[in-house]
Amino acid sequence: MLMALLPVAAGWAANLDGSLAAATDNVFRGLTQSQGDPSVQVDGYVSATHWFGGLTAETVKRESSEATGAELVAYLGYQQLLSENWSGAVSVRHYDYPGNPYRPLYNYDEISASVNWRQQLVLALIASPDTYAAASYERYGRGAAYATELTGREPLPYGMSLEGGVGYYDLYQEIGAGYAYWSAGVGKQWRAFEASLRYIGTDAQARRLFQPLAGDRVVASVAWFF
Repeated sequence: MLMALLPVAAGWAANLDGSLAAATDNVFRGLTQSQGDPSVQVDGYVSATHWFGGLTAETVKRESSEATGAELVAYLGYQQLLSENWSGAVSVRHYDYPGNPYRPLYNYDEISASVNWRQQLVLALIASPDTYAAASYERYGRGAAYATELTGREPLPYGMSLEGGVGYYDLYQEIGAGYAYWSAGVGKQWRAFEASLRYIGTDAQARRLFQPLAGDRVVASVAWFF
C-alpha cells in the first residue's frame, strides 16, 4: 500500500485520518465522471511531519455505455512551511480503474506543485506524461497533459465559507485543444461534517469538445471526516 512508503522515522508523530463523502455528481476539472449520476468517495491518508500519502476510492462512469465502476487514486506528497503565511507542497498521484475493460487506456499518473497562502488561496501546477482523452468528434489520443488551478476559500461566521476556483486543462497532445473551467459555491462545517453547494461551469470550447460531459451544473455534497 502507498501508506507503507511514507518514511515515518522514530520519534515522528504519524496521524491516520479519513473521510466519507457523497455528491450529486462526480465532476473533475469541469467534466462529469459519473454521467451526471450521484457518486460516493472514501479517502484514507496518513501524515507524518512533512510527508503525507493515502488512497481515495470513488464511483465513476467513464462512458454512458459502461456500468458504474471505481476510480482509485493513490498519492504521496511532501509539504513545507515557507513563512508565517505561505506553504508549499509537491505530490505524485496514480489514477487506476480496476475492473474496467479499458483500464490500460484510462490509467495515468500526475505530478503537482502548489503554493498555499494561509489555507485560503492555493495555486497548483499539474503535469501528466500519459493522460488519455477523447473528444466528442472522435479525436482522441494519449500523451502529456497540463493543468493550472487557482482555488480560494473565505471563512465566514457560523462555520460557513465561500469557495471558488478557476482552471485551465491543456490537452493539446491528446485532442489538439484545451479548455477552461470554474466553480463557485458555499460550504458549511459542523463538527466532523461538511456540506457544500457549488455551481460548476466550463467554457464553450469544453462544451464543443465533450458535449454532455461539460456544461454548467450545480453539485451538492456532504462529507464526514474521521
